[in-house]
Amino acid sequence: MDDVVLAKFDYGKLDRAANRIRIRLNSTCVNVRNRAKQVDVAYVRNGRVERISADHVVLACFNMVIPYLMPELPEEQRAALARNVKAPLVYTNVLVRDWKPWVALKVHEISAPASFHCRVKLDYPVDLGGYRHPRDPEKAICLHLVHVPGEPHQGLDARDQFRIGRQKLLEMTFAQIEERIRDDLDRMLGPGGYSGARDIAAITVNRWSHGYAYDKNSLFDDDGEFAATAKLARRKAGRVAIANSDSHWSAYAHSAIDAADRAVRELVPRA
Repeated sequence: MDDVVLAKFDYGKLDRAANRIRIRLNSTCVNVRNRAKQVDVAYVRNGRVERISADHVVLACFNMVIPYLMPELPEEQRAALARNVKAPLVYTNVLVRDWKPWVALKVHEISAPASFHCRVKLDYPVDLGGYRHPRDPEKAICLHLVHVPGEPHQGLDARDQFRIGRQKLLEMTFAQIEERIRDDLDRMLGPGGYSGARDIAAITVNRWSHGYAYDKNSLFDDDGEFAATAKLARRKAGRVAIANSDSHWSAYAHSAIDAADRAVRELVPRA
């Protein structure tokens, strides 16, 4: 772990013939089909459709696209998979020349549910290997901003709000997002001496049209129905198992690990 933050990553080493496990990047799966004793997979790479067969397949992609990849699935399972509507999400990093306004205001994180950015905070104070977090308020630091697009106060459930929010996000220009960044930061930090025109050095906007997997929302979801839908959605289909954190309807690494373990056990039961 000590060198992971600053290490250079060579992606070319992931897909070598000598490797026991190979990861093929820039290869988009477009069709998965069960045969009598194998599974056929078609994927697009460099503009060409390639095909490969395997004894078993684990689909660990966005679960809501699986009905399009496997048209053979029963309609009830296709409908359950489509219920996992991902939340759109924007993570923005703003590099500022110093963080004296935060010290003046005596804050580290700001929660603002009614603002465009519902969360604004100083970078995490993490030291790892050769990486050291900023300690001097006179020096530059990254601010972390979170925006979750939606359509509140219209009587819509979470899934419909996510769909509308995704469309909004796809239509917004960088200039429009930058305007909201500057407005929020000026209003939140201005009383501490902050000025966006002077203090901002760089902005990076990371848009996730399909961000976090859908999780149970007590405002709209029944516990029993939610659990039944999730179980049906991840049901094994022939020689194909379904994984990804989506299959546990929880957008976190531990869920992805649990899902991978479950999927492999479903395909190759241990003695």
